[in-house]
Amino acid sequence: MITRENLTDKVKKEILNMIFYEDLSKGERLPSIAEMADLLSVSKATVREAIRGLEQIHFLEVKQGKGVFLAVDPKSLGKNVSQLRSVTEMAQESGIKLETLRWYTKDVRADTFLADKLEVQEGTPLVFLSRVRGFEEEVAVYLEDIIPKELVYDFTSLDWEGSLFEALEKRGILISYSIAKIIPYIPDREFVEKTKISDITSFLLLEHLHFDSSGKAIAFSKDFYHSKYFHFEVVRKRI
Repeated sequence: MITRENLTDKVKKEILNMIFYEDLSKGERLPSIAEMADLLSVSKATVREAIRGLEQIHFLEVKQGKGVFLAVDPKSLGKNVSQLRSVTEMAQESGIKLETLRWYTKDVRADTFLADKLEVQEGTPLVFLSRVRGFEEEVAVYLEDIIPKELVYDFTSLDWEGSLFEALEKRGILISYSIAKIIPYIPDREFVEKTKISDITSFLLLEHLHFDSSGKAIAFSKDFYHSKYFHFEVVRKRI
């Protein structure tokens, strides 16, 4: 039952939970407006408003006289982890447009750890980029990237907000492959403050070191994927 303020936003979140937790497929019909209103103990007008909001970001499609249908494919979000794709590309493949909810950059210097990872001298100027991405103020992924400043010195706010892969490619820097570790992660207080997540749940951390085709290290990244929205599959072969 929903009792707090801003019912429409809360109903949107409840519908998103339904989409991602109940294993719905693209094109599948959702419960009727009356059924959702009864389930959530809110008015049908509130449900209609929430559905309109999710229709505007292309999550739902309302077919007159037929009902409300899922317009995206949440099952494919991050499905094949063996393919190196940006978060933007993974979301687009599912029909989902991720927004950059918050971001910031700061200049740092390479310490021993980062100098070793990025194969640069200690003290080399680097840029630390932090981004929170999601939809409807729901956090789907938190990203941290550390890149040599010489590669991104002319980046604009549009570059920082969008796909890092695309911004680098525009400058002739192509990330060819990465070496990654997958680590289960439970948010601590600092993480909650940075992301402003509303629920404490598990994340999947992919820690990457990205390289170009010549083997030059381009970026060291930590991608924290909300387990409600992302899952990963790996094809394993017996040799």
